[in-house]
Amino acid sequence: MALRFDYLARETGQNMARNPLTTIATVTTVAVSLAMLTVTVLLTQGVSNAFERWNNDVSFIVYVNPDADAAQVSSLQKDLTDSPQVLEVDYLDHEESYAQFKTLFQDDPTIVDTVKPEDLPTSFRVKPKNSDAKVVEQLVKTYKAKPGVYQVDFVADAVRAVQRIASKLLTFAIVGVIALLIASLMLIFNSIQTGIFARRREIEVMKLVGATNWFIRVPFILEGLLQGLIGSAVAYGIAVFFRKVWFDSFSGQSTATLFDTIRWTNGQFTTVTLIVVAIGALVGSLGAFISTTWYLRV
Repeated sequence: MALRFDYLARETGQNMARNPLTTIATVTTVAVSLAMLTVTVLLTQGVSNAFERWNNDVSFIVYVNPDADAAQVSSLQKDLTDSPQVLEVDYLDHEESYAQFKTLFQDDPTIVDTVKPEDLPTSFRVKPKNSDAKVVEQLVKTYKAKPGVYQVDFVADAVRAVQRIASKLLTFAIVGVIALLIASLMLIFNSIQTGIFARRREIEVMKLVGATNWFIRVPFILEGLLQGLIGSAVAYGIAVFFRKVWFDSFSGQSTATLFDTIRWTNGQFTTVTLIVVAIGALVGSLGAFISTTWYLRV
């Protein structure tokens, strides 16, 4: 028997309408599990990006107080340059800070447009001779008390700490996502089984007149596929909302805070969401395939 599009659409729609509560429960479970996966992967990627940005031989950053006069800035620079514990010092004025800011947020032109060079503080990027965390932390404490200093950020060490935490959280989150995806698979399996049982007489007649197992199976597989795709679409919407909230919450800061550096590019976001959509489609169609195979095995 040849499969017609109108037949597939009608049968798939009827199957989903026959068990609306089960369909809603399945879609919701798929959406929650995939949304968890998307957010976790994006945050992990964001932490990795932050680590790469700040791990460029800069151990700590000394931000200059906007009210500091030229004498204080000069004294601070001389102090850093003459320190036997400092290997390298780079001073970034307003224009250089703005150029770095534009590079950091090249995927968010709206953020760049809202900031002017004079809005960003000048700073010293400092590389100590000894990269031991305890030694660097002592240097940070020393320069925090210097005149003309607004803030000292030991960002690289903070990002490493967050990266370690993120790695552990990723492991726990992946376990939770796998459990939810298995639950989604079982829900789809039961949903399809219910639909098949409700149409068991019709299926028996179809087999008697020569319908193949694949002719019977395809509408149910499409039903599972559609449930997975709808769940993926909901998860995508949650991911878009999460991205907007995250970027809006940690943008426009006068200094580059840790959370402000945890970002992902548009390309990374697209890749992650496409993979999530594929996972949703796979879970839906796989659950339906297993269910129909189970019923038609005899």
